[in-house]
Amino acid sequence: MLHNPIKLRKLLKDRIIKTGPVTFREFMKESLYNQDFGYYSQIDFPGGKHGDFVTAPHASLFFGSLLSVQISEFFEKLDNKECNICEFGAGAGYLAQDIMRYFRKHEPKLFQKLKYFVVEPLKKRRKVLQDRLSEFKDHFEIIEKFSECGRFSGVIVANELLDAFPVHLVEKKGGKFKEVYIGLDREERFLEILRKPSTSELAGYLDQLNDLLPDGYRTEVNLDIKDWIMEISGAMVEGFVLTIDYGFSSREYFAPHRNRGTLLGYSGQRTTEDFFSFPGMVDITAHVNFSDLLRWGEEQGMKCMGFTPQWAFLGGLDPDETMQKVFGKVDPFSPILAGIKALIFPQAMGETHKAMVLSKGLDNIGPLKGFNIRDYKETLK
Repeated sequence: MLHNPIKLRKLLKDRIIKTGPVTFREFMKESLYNQDFGYYSQIDFPGGKHGDFVTAPHASLFFGSLLSVQISEFFEKLDNKECNICEFGAGAGYLAQDIMRYFRKHEPKLFQKLKYFVVEPLKKRRKVLQDRLSEFKDHFEIIEKFSECGRFSGVIVANELLDAFPVHLVEKKGGKFKEVYIGLDREERFLEILRKPSTSELAGYLDQLNDLLPDGYRTEVNLDIKDWIMEISGAMVEGFVLTIDYGFSSREYFAPHRNRGTLLGYSGQRTTEDFFSFPGMVDITAHVNFSDLLRWGEEQGMKCMGFTPQWAFLGGLDPDETMQKVFGKVDPFSPILAGIKALIFPQAMGETHKAMVLSKGLDNIGPLKGFNIRDYKETLK
């Protein structure tokens, strides 16, 4: 069932009329995560080839199979003591389903110990996930917050999660960065207003950029990533955090040609920069600054195990052997190969998406398979 965007638009307008302009971050947060009318609270999840966007699990179950190879190595480095996985941003549950099916069939001993947590704060999504993963009722649990896991040892999985965190939208004007707020004109249409940064933390972040970027430069700041990694680190005893998303290093993120930022909306497999006409009906995203993720992770005592394009990461996870194991002999003209190509070809997700692994509480664990081909973590400094 699709939303009626008029309801969320009215809710946002009433709030602005009552309390004044809101930051773009707050506008984005309501547009995506409002419990009743947000984009991600739709019952009919808008992903897949007939939806607004396609993620790797939609492209091929091979993605989940290859991630399972890496997760198996994670468990091995954790001495297979506890086989816990916690996924953030599980969407419709396809990745969780593919990973658990892989372990059930190909790693039965590990599967017996496997506990799969899914963090989902939206009530409507929990029902969808419950139905999708019902075959694993003894092995998975849906939780509202990560803290419900207690002291956690295991693997965190976040595939295309961080790009959907609400961002502060900023623009340099008159030699100083301002934050974009959303107000109303006389006809009660949404309009942008530039004001001073809404928090001291944002102001401090922008002070570091001020001398590096010219007037008129517009970009995004994703401080929610810092809160997320602090939450994980605070509860994690030992383990790994696997993040896959589209994004750049800081140097690329703030490149001169990227002076309009990376913010985009997705609707019907097309991009849009109109975020205001149909709030709650458009998926709003911004690329991830992986240098920020690295820095904030290291501040929490985490160590970067690697950073590489998705094609190289998946290519290091025994793809030939895994394909034979999962699909058997594949015909060269099989649709299976089309899905696999979408994962690794540069013009698809292979180059745009990057994989990063952070570890916590582990020493001398050696290299990881996913970074056997390429490791560009030094570019993030």
